[in-house]
Amino acid sequence: MKKQIVLGMILTSLAPAQTSVPQTGPAHAYVGAGGCTSSNCHGGTTQLDEAQSRIYGNEYATWFTVDKHALAFQMLGSPRSKRMAELLGITDAAASPRCTVCHAVGSPQKSLSDGVACEACHGPASDWLGSHFQVKRDSPNDLKRVHADSVNRGMTDTKDLDVRARTCLACHLGEGSQLMDHEFIAAGHPDLAFELVTFSIGQPAHHRPPKPTAGNTLPQVRAWAVGQSRALAEGMRLLALHAANRWPEFSDLECYQCHHDLRLDSWRIGRGYDGRKAGSLQVNLARFDILRSLVEVAAPGRASELNSEMSRLADVVSKRFTDGAAIAEAAKAVLKTADRLTSEQFASQDFNELIVRRIILAIDRDIQRIADSGVNSAEQATMSLDALASALSPQGKTRQEAIDELYNYLEHPSVYQPAEFMARFRKAAAL
Repeated sequence: MKKQIVLGMILTSLAPAQTSVPQTGPAHAYVGAGGCTSSNCHGGTTQLDEAQSRIYGNEYATWFTVDKHALAFQMLGSPRSKRMAELLGITDAAASPRCTVCHAVGSPQKSLSDGVACEACHGPASDWLGSHFQVKRDSPNDLKRVHADSVNRGMTDTKDLDVRARTCLACHLGEGSQLMDHEFIAAGHPDLAFELVTFSIGQPAHHRPPKPTAGNTLPQVRAWAVGQSRALAEGMRLLALHAANRWPEFSDLECYQCHHDLRLDSWRIGRGYDGRKAGSLQVNLARFDILRSLVEVAAPGRASELNSEMSRLADVVSKRFTDGAAIAEAAKAVLKTADRLTSEQFASQDFNELIVRRIILAIDRDIQRIADSGVNSAEQATMSLDALASALSPQGKTRQEAIDELYNYLEHPSVYQPAEFMARFRKAAAL
């Protein structure tokens, strides 16, 4: 069940992708998924053994038949998309750049129906495709040389975890020139959520996982950590941009602080406001809550600085909500710290089994705070537990069922209760 939920999240969470590289003209242009269909490269029908090739060889078939990204353009014709377009004043979602920039990124104009295709992640291939496939598969040095040459020509270096996370977040969070904003969400677009490892597995992954090394004991956990810090950094980058130019932008805030039940027994009313004035607004903490636990274990020397900066941001948003300039300044401070955590710490840090178990314990210890932050933070905790536990060992049936229960529970935010989530989470974490 968990796999279907995550795949659904991947499809419905498609936000605008980076468009810093022009898509017009012969240079820096999309070639289209058809350029990757050669049976000698990525277009095979069966997966190659590792002894035969460094690649699986059937990446195109995996994308076309299993990957939800291939259905992204078709989603624009769904009843939900049509209703969204009507509410937003869009005549035809399939013809609107506001929609196709997300749901057809990586596909040239002539083949928008391919949806989110290969070049959405790997970059416009017109400049590097020719040299990319002229590689001798039995020569490691030649592989490295051709890869470096392709990157120099414009291919996205997804081997670099930070680059990979930035590329994913350009779609699953949004970047400055294309926005998944409150207007879109209010019209019916699902809120955006992202966790690098969970989404990569659910895509499904079509590359061979890196092997453990002396300095990278659990590669999946390093990817998870980089994804956590990069998500906070990009969230703060977007918040600063919004605050400086188009404030208020309510998609940067915690949704359910407004969209919640006002009964006397509401858990939010029972919880109180933790020093905030009743009715004051709160920045979305989902990209911070799990990172906070991670930093306290894996980078304790940076914990005080990060916590202080986040507290200052929360205070400015709560008490000076109309002061966009002050909010932008506070967000930029968090951004710098998150940037340093990514590049100077997690991108090269070794995560062994002991550290990972300590991180899981830290999240479990903090689960009251996380649960009280709401559904979005609870969702991050669930995906993180899934990623960390599977990195330690294959998921047993009992643990997987417990994690699936968490995913299923979070599918219904209107009935979310922190105490119920905590009990389910602790059950899964203890297995």
